[in-house]
Parts: sequence; structure tokens; C-alpha cells
Amino acid sequence: MSVKVSQMTVDELREMIGVVVEEKLQSLFANEDDLEFTDELKEILARQGERIKNGDRGEALEDVVARLGLD
Repeated sequence: MSVKVSQMTVDELREMIGVVVEEKLQSLFANEDDLEFTDELKEILARQGERIKNGDRGEALEDVVARLGLD
């Protein structure tokens, strides 16, 4: 069964996002026992760090909410 985000409760959406983030983080770790970062994750974090140093803070939550029609 597929459910549209607009049909989900806030708690259901949070749970879904949490699961997706957890799965992505697990896929970026090379060895879960040693918790070593993969080269891919190191590169992502380095790029993100550079963007933050350059003043990029990403998209404002309010803008995302409005763009997705969640307001």
C-alpha cells in the first residue's frame, strides 16, 4: 500500500524520515563493527563543511515547508 505524504500524520512522517536517515547512514559506514567512515561519507562531510565555512546554511525550514505545501 502506498501512502502520500499529505495523508501521513506528523509522527508518521517523522518516523519515516528517521528510518530513511538511519538506512542511509548505515549504508555510508564501511564496517558497522568498527564504525569506520567510508571514503564516500568522508567526501560528503568535507564538502558540507566547506559549504558551511563559506556561509551556506542550506534551505530554510520555512521555505521547504512552503515549497512542499506542508504549511
